[in-house]
Amino acid sequence: MTKKTRGRAVSSPAALNSLIEAGWLHRYHLAKRFVEGKDVLILSGADGSGAGLLAETARSVIGLDASIDVITNAQSTFPAKNISFRLGSTEHIPLPAASADVVIYFGDFKNPEVNDVFIKEMKRVLRTGGIFIISLPEATGAEAAVEVSVKPQGWGLVENGLGLSLKQYFAHVSTYGQKTGFGSVIREGVAERSVSEEGPGRSQTIAGVEPSSYTIGIASDEPVDSLNNGSFLLQDAESGEPIIERMGLEAQWAEVLMADIDQISGQVDALQRGNMLSKAPFLGLIKRLLLAKLLYALSEVKMFSVRRRNRFLKSAEKRDPMLLSRKVDQFCVDYYNKISSNKIIAASRSIISAQSGVRVTAIIPNYNHARYLPERLDSILAQTYPLIEIIVLDDCSTDESRSVIESYVKRYPDRVSAVYNTRNSGNVFHQWQKGHSLAKGDLIWICESDDFCEPTFVERMISAFRDPSVMMAFGRIQFANSTGEYFAGLDHYREESEPGIWDARLTRPAAEWFRKSFGVKNVIANVGGCLWRRFEISEQVWEEARNYKIMGDWYLYSVIAGGGQIAYEPSAVSYFRIHENNTSGSSAQRNPEYYKEYARLMVSLKQRWDIPNDTLNQFIDTCRSVSTRSGLRTDEFDKLVNYRSLSKIQKEQIHVLVGILGFSFGGGEIFPIHLANALRRRGIMVSILQMHDAEDHPDVRRMLDPGIPVYTANTVRDMGASNFIRDAGISLVHSHVANVEGFLLDKQSISIPFISTLHGSYEAMQVSRGRIARWSKRIDKFAYTADRNLNPFDGIRMNGHKFVKIKNAMPVDEIEFPKTRAQLGIAADAVVFTLVARGAEGKGWVEAVRAYRLLRERRPDVPMALMMVGEGPATDDAKRLAAADPTIHFLGFVKEVYGLYRISDVALIPTRFPGESYPLCLIQALQVGVPCVSTDIGEIKAMSQINGQQAGIIIANQRNNEQFVIELSNAMEKILEKDVRDDFKEKAKVLGATYDIDVLAGEYIDHYRSVLASK
Repeated sequence: MTKKTRGRAVSSPAALNSLIEAGWLHRYHLAKRFVEGKDVLILSGADGSGAGLLAETARSVIGLDASIDVITNAQSTFPAKNISFRLGSTEHIPLPAASADVVIYFGDFKNPEVNDVFIKEMKRVLRTGGIFIISLPEATGAEAAVEVSVKPQGWGLVENGLGLSLKQYFAHVSTYGQKTGFGSVIREGVAERSVSEEGPGRSQTIAGVEPSSYTIGIASDEPVDSLNNGSFLLQDAESGEPIIERMGLEAQWAEVLMADIDQISGQVDALQRGNMLSKAPFLGLIKRLLLAKLLYALSEVKMFSVRRRNRFLKSAEKRDPMLLSRKVDQFCVDYYNKISSNKIIAASRSIISAQSGVRVTAIIPNYNHARYLPERLDSILAQTYPLIEIIVLDDCSTDESRSVIESYVKRYPDRVSAVYNTRNSGNVFHQWQKGHSLAKGDLIWICESDDFCEPTFVERMISAFRDPSVMMAFGRIQFANSTGEYFAGLDHYREESEPGIWDARLTRPAAEWFRKSFGVKNVIANVGGCLWRRFEISEQVWEEARNYKIMGDWYLYSVIAGGGQIAYEPSAVSYFRIHENNTSGSSAQRNPEYYKEYARLMVSLKQRWDIPNDTLNQFIDTCRSVSTRSGLRTDEFDKLVNYRSLSKIQKEQIHVLVGILGFSFGGGEIFPIHLANALRRRGIMVSILQMHDAEDHPDVRRMLDPGIPVYTANTVRDMGASNFIRDAGISLVHSHVANVEGFLLDKQSISIPFISTLHGSYEAMQVSRGRIARWSKRIDKFAYTADRNLNPFDGIRMNGHKFVKIKNAMPVDEIEFPKTRAQLGIAADAVVFTLVARGAEGKGWVEAVRAYRLLRERRPDVPMALMMVGEGPATDDAKRLAAADPTIHFLGFVKEVYGLYRISDVALIPTRFPGESYPLCLIQALQVGVPCVSTDIGEIKAMSQINGQQAGIIIANQRNNEQFVIELSNAMEKILEKDVRDDFKEKAKVLGATYDIDVLAGEYIDHYRSVLASK
């Protein structure tokens, strides 16, 4: 079906939409001529695309819209620092007077609401000499195919009518007509006239252009430059190139598209993590199926409460190994819904490379290997896995290396880069460290310049890293001669270290590897045969590696693997080239220093892991056989590598398993992540046990140091909890949620030092006293933050020495919030209240909005704003209540909480959440000197007190909701007074300095050592 426009057929609806889009973009390009370095307001323009274009040259752009959904989408899609979006209408613009240099209104046939109220309100916010740009549709042209049912009162939709109306308010007005076809024309007037047309490979003059479909007015009280010969945006129909790409919006287009692809990729990762069927033991699989079936049945028993049945259902879904097929079905539904709802994807259907997978940085340290470099580089460029960047580090080579490197940089500029030292580093680990610091990939691949690999090497390795507990992976490394021909030797070398394991894929904890084969030999005989996760490696570790002449790589692997797992993939093949210039040949084995390094390395390994005596004996026998072949006397060897002295070395490294619920919002989830990071900085080996992994929030996940492995509950369940504790070398469990206690202490035979920090989960989950009593017999120490955390222990007889009160803390960052007050539309002198919380019932979202609106009614004389941070059902309820108030800003999830508090005046914490104990948001506010208005619940009153004085106003925890809202509003009114706030701020600054996460980590380490010593 087609619609007719003056004798020409226009396909409907796709072609019609394309014409409208071309015209819309053309108008924004016209506006872009007038906005450089200026503050711009777009009325009814919060979809964000036009704002994204204008923000390229404007100082700031604010998009105004009456739809909260449109604003929320725009904020997530266009996060540039100079763009903001506000809720409001054209008749009530939520900006102070004289705040914009340019105001833009591009009305369409659906909503041309232009009247005197509109124009007066627009003039109020426009600065002296500012420019108003308006476009309205005519009743002709392609856009007229959609009925225009409402005409703006007092405004003509023809050129003269619009021009005359504007002249009632502005001294200088010019009008233009716009006609859209497979392109867009803007020219003075609306009558048919000749115009020059430019396009690919052609230039011609058209005798006439049809009457305009849009009239555009540009008005100001000062003269405005004319468009002269007009403006022509041509969309070549034959090329099929998307309009949005031709208009220079590639960055925004890619950003929107990648947001959807990231969401899809995250679902794929979750599915792959959940697909454990191929690795699960048969009996374990049957047990999980039976348990899941029982839990599903219990979830349907009506005698249980709805809450209990929902818990049974969630537990069943967590354990159900057959749920994957249903998850795949849901993924497909979500995928097609997401693709179809993305206007850009639906419109363009372009084929693009997602570039969203796991990325690898290949680091090639080179010195005088020009002969081998081409094969090394070609073997990387030929990889079947595409997401690999290559960094070549040349260490002052004296051969033709530089010319080889430059030829590859020239041929592959997007993939290969080079760094040239000005003097030789003298140690390969200097080069490894430099490459590590330059890498951008998720995984590191050190590729010695004289080696090479099969083209499927990375593709075969990459899947191992879908398991977040895997820190390293290595493949089948083989020897090759100087001409690149394979020769045997390394299969036998591996088999000697641990027989019978090398023909199949194998993933197990590093502690288990080093208790066996890795404690006998360096089974990663060549670094090019392995990949590891990129994370910060301390200078101390690099320095220690440099102090080894031969075995620095073996030492480094032991540190990188840490408490995580190492995967072996025999189908991933790489080659270790043996030639006359190898640095680790037989000459080194004749030197006594070589065997001193053996002994030194074993000391390091034994201090890190429990190396059994059998492994130590094999290690020494291997060293002895090398020394015998090299001609070293037996008595001399025994002095260098002495069994008796090595056997006395004790494990010193503490490996703490930190148990968390998941990577989601909430203090009980985020605090242990920061504590784990601080423990790692203090030299403690840390792993995470994650109970729920189905709904990871990527921003919370990124808070965790990537050097910390994550074991999911299903991984541990399939290994068997006691086997896992033993094989991973766990020294102590530190739980932060009752789910961990239930998982490890109910029906499990583990016996290990155990500390539980009580964040309120016992109360929130209503754990029975019987279970708590059973757990308490096996938990060595309870750390609690608030006295209320002890309520669940009432009536349970236990040693009071098990309890220790420890406050929480947070790491302070200096990251600025991406928008200023002005960009948010908040006046510089406004009092800004900020609520940061999960969008859960009891956190005070709706109460905060109600109290704030009461305050606004009582004190209209005081400029103020309310910023609300978080996501969830309670957030949605608050949005509906606040929709009409432009001074209330819903910001969603915010990573830069400290930056947000720095532009705030008061932290608002109206929580009455049942499990509230020690809110992290209060710590964050105090750390940057922001006082609070908060409920007296949990430990909040004590947290905000110093020397008997409060760093804010604390109100009673009222059950009566109406009374609570009134008291909250009254407290907010008190803190409006500047002298009151300033007094509280001084106390907050002093108090905030006491919440140091690294000091707190040291306190926990003391408790760990105390518990371990008592066992």
